Amino acid sequence: MTDQGTIKMRNPRRPDEPLIEVRAGYPTAYQLESARPQGFAASTSAIPAKQSTVTIPISGTQRMCKVSIDGASIFVVNSSGTGSVVNSLTERVDKTFQVAVHPNPAQPYPTDLPTPPIVSPFARGGINHKYQRLYVPASFYTEVRFPQWGGFFVAVVDIDPNSTDYLKTISWIDCGWLPEEIGFSQDEETGVIANYNQGTVTIFKTADHSILAPEVDGFDGAGAGPGGPCARSVRCAKVPGIGNRAFMTLSDTLPLPGCAVFDLDDPAFTRTNITDPAFGFIDGVAITTDPSRVLLVDASNNSLRVVRIDGATPSIERSIALPGGHAYFGAIAAIGAHDTCLIATGRPEPSGAPSGTSLVQVNYETGVVTQNPTNLPADTWELAIAEYGTPAVPHVVSCASSGFVAISPLTFPGA
Repeated sequence: MTDQGTIKMRNPRRPDEPLIEVRAGYPTAYQLESARPQGFAASTSAIPAKQSTVTIPISGTQRMCKVSIDGASIFVVNSSGTGSVVNSLTERVDKTFQVAVHPNPAQPYPTDLPTPPIVSPFARGGINHKYQRLYVPASFYTEVRFPQWGGFFVAVVDIDPNSTDYLKTISWIDCGWLPEEIGFSQDEETGVIANYNQGTVTIFKTADHSILAPEVDGFDGAGAGPGGPCARSVRCAKVPGIGNRAFMTLSDTLPLPGCAVFDLDDPAFTRTNITDPAFGFIDGVAITTDPSRVLLVDASNNSLRVVRIDGATPSIERSIALPGGHAYFGAIAAIGAHDTCLIATGRPEPSGAPSGTSLVQVNYETGVVTQNPTNLPADTWELAIAEYGTPAVPHVVSCASSGFVAISPLTFPGA
């Protein structure tokens, strides 16, 4: 389709809103709105595939980005709790919002912070498509790390565009020390919060955010206090022959670096661990589409650890070396039907020079690693996969702490 320039048009369903500038000749998200089930477009094929990487500047240090089930909207939140809704068609910010502060946290907020940030420093958050909610890890335990600062919680933002509470904080979930990422069971009825500085998970019902388990240890004694293996990332999957499980990463601090696996079908949420003496700082995690394997990003060893999970006992299949600097942030996503995952560059050390200008494609079946020439913003933090165009073309959607959202078509062999 030829780009015919831009035009301004009004959303026919929301005539009170300002005109929006869109590309002439392209169907707009507003024209698709009538076909959206529960506010989302029925198909992303009406959004043309990108011809090259698109970078969209967003104010602040972006800590999390989540994509709607149709790929039409990208929700990003920065370290001050300011959110933006990026339209993947127009490549512009449609709306902004502010995550509200918990009115009555389990631990009091400090009173000497005039404008405190409310988002955790390594937050990835979560999105629930069934209930159309965005989950933002938040606390006052941020850049200045004083253990006495409390108020750890996850803010829940309504992202249903047809709701009267659209982009408002509608609930808060108290949790453990420094929440990082939130995963959801296959039916999206159970949520799992990874508590970074405690090595625990908080498990809740997504329908009403009631707590099912306030603290479940990722290793013995984890809930006794802050410290120990750090839990950063979590993914959930229904493993064939095994059942619903949550997989949470643990750092290289003893006793059990690797991955804690929680049984979501068991009311006691019993735990097993996947570990190995060679494991280092296990940062990112992804589940293959099957789902037969868990993919663990070992940041300190610049490796991808591939673990088979659909047998009676998890087994480590292989370790795949990654190019230097491609693991620090642990940003990883798997592509269905390609035996492939994508990992974004990070910084080899927190004090190192910013990087994050490309991706690596890893075939976890063969171990082949391919550099992708896609240009990404510096310090790419998180990424996801969306499909646009007809026929569908997989795209990487990512956010960077340098203040950008990027949408990149995958054109290299295998994608």
